[in-house]
Amino acid sequence: MEMNKETYEKLLMRFALELSEVGVTDNMISILKAQLARAPNVAVSTADETTDRFTYRHGGYMIEASRTVTLTVKKCK
Repeated sequence: MEMNKETYEKLLMRFALELSEVGVTDNMISILKAQLARAPNVAVSTADETTDRFTYRHGGYMIEASRTVTLTVKKCK
């Protein structure tokens, strides 16, 4: 019987190109791998990271924008 850990790793490898286009970093993938190594049969594993941040200050105002990427791996039935 194949463990969920192996299934998750196959999915991550299959969608590596799509993940990089969305903005998923290698750090996020390594966090997920570590989570799945600790508990290989968990139903959900997730990692969040802010990849881009912009801040502009002028005349007493501040404009701030950020891009947060969330990578979630779930077991589907």
